[in-house]
Amino acid sequence: MTWHLVSDSSCDLFELEGAGEDFDFSTVPFNIQIGGHEYLDEGDMDIDAMLHENETSSELAHTACPSLQTWLDKFSKPGPVLAFTISSALSGSYNSAMAAKQLLLETEPDKQIEIIDSRATGPETALLIRLARSLIEKRTAFENVVQRVQEAADRTHIIFALKSYHNLIKNGRVSKLKALVAGHLGFWGIGVGDEAGEIAMRGKARGVKHMIRFLLNEIKQTGLAGKNVIISHCFNEEAAKELKSGLQELFSGVSVDILPTRGLDSFYAERGGLIIGF
Repeated sequence: MTWHLVSDSSCDLFELEGAGEDFDFSTVPFNIQIGGHEYLDEGDMDIDAMLHENETSSELAHTACPSLQTWLDKFSKPGPVLAFTISSALSGSYNSAMAAKQLLLETEPDKQIEIIDSRATGPETALLIRLARSLIEKRTAFENVVQRVQEAADRTHIIFALKSYHNLIKNGRVSKLKALVAGHLGFWGIGVGDEAGEIAMRGKARGVKHMIRFLLNEIKQTGLAGKNVIISHCFNEEAAKELKSGLQELFSGVSVDILPTRGLDSFYAERGGLIIGF
């Protein structure tokens, strides 16, 4: 019996190590529209070109979540299905996946399928997917995998540092006033995902070193949910590595992975942005 782990492209993963007979992993892409151009968030997407067009275009840019049919195509394979979405407070992806699940259950009422609302994005979702993989590899029963992953979604956290909130403001994802205060005069705006999966501002920091110090202090106060941390970055590997070093000094035995953001998270994090799941 092969499990099917499916995520929307907010997870920042393209592949999942260990996939084979026990499980496979695939993603369904968001669509990013800038003026008359469309960018599908898949492996061949030119993220730099998308960002450049967005930075230079006067046209309104927006994103579209995966369709019901796209989810349904993934869910219809034989075997248990566990799907992951970006926070339902930020996108309709979760609702689209849930509609596909309900449609499938009408014809396959005994299908083992569950949708996990990450209440986050990027690296936090990736942590949940990796947890599901480890439980499947241990031959954990479907119901127990779902329970453990949902419990982990309640414990894990997300924090981000962005140099620009331009796209978040335009698409109504964060308060315009707070975003403007955070983004002016070279400041990094630092925020978190709250319990409802919405964006809450924590403060601002001027310069990379102050930004990293701010992040480390916030993470220390919040505490790690486990020993694994993932940092996603939008064309800012240097700052990601500096943050990784700080985390390893602060927390003994912590494992820190660094990922480049895929298209959706690149669109919202914008150049230089960091997103941390912990």
